[in-house]
Amino acid sequence: MGKTAAVISEVKNSGKSVFTYILANQIREMSTQDTKILVCCLNSKFSLLYKLLGINETSPGIEEFINLQEAGCENKSPTLADLIPKSNGIYFLGSYKTTNSYVDRNADGFSKLVDSLKKTFDLIIFDTVSSKENTLTNIVLEKSSMVINLFVQDAESVDKLNLVGDKGGHKRNEIYVMSKYRDIYPKVSDIKRRFSPDKLYKMDYCKTLQEMKNRDSLHLYLQRDTECNQSVRDISKYITQVFDIKTKNKKNKRMNYLKSIFEILT
Repeated sequence: MGKTAAVISEVKNSGKSVFTYILANQIREMSTQDTKILVCCLNSKFSLLYKLLGINETSPGIEEFINLQEAGCENKSPTLADLIPKSNGIYFLGSYKTTNSYVDRNADGFSKLVDSLKKTFDLIIFDTVSSKENTLTNIVLEKSSMVINLFVQDAESVDKLNLVGDKGGHKRNEIYVMSKYRDIYPKVSDIKRRFSPDKLYKMDYCKTLQEMKNRDSLHLYLQRDTECNQSVRDISKYITQVFDIKTKNKKNKRMNYLKSIFEILT
């Protein structure tokens, strides 16, 4: 069974979609070629992820796959992986035009769909909705083996968080990410000292990222060597380790490269 991670936030404009995009691409880069990664957006509208991943909004989404299930077609050829759109090695399933009334009527169908997706993909990253009233998000939270909680660098927002890490004996892995992190109060060190969370990361604020987002060229940001990319890379490495995702063996690649050179010279 594949692993599932839900990216959540209790505040809007915390950068969930951008974080999800960078995270998925970094894990894709780290993992072996046969690793199947799916990004699933639950916001029921045209998400930024469509544009970043280069996916057409008319592509099949959650509603279409629930309907396929109801028709008894989910176990027939072609498979789920064949039907879900893919871009640069990452599969994407959106919820554009999926209404709340449809979701409420088909909550069991979506729950079943998540189970089917877990059998097909090695890792599913859910970009959730900042609302406790969202049916899709609530189902995902119940089924996710990891929750990545994004929050902004604001004292009021920090006070609303229940920063308990794994101390409550939860089976679910919970990590916290301070989004758009800058050298201002409250700092990561302040939060660690106050709450002692087990897993606390930061996503550094990056002027370049903001400028590229404004210029509609954010899809090129992954090529930049920035502190923001590096800070998310630390989270990506942690997730691959916790979920035991197969990663590329750089040592073996280097050995094979040196061996090929030796064979040429001899």
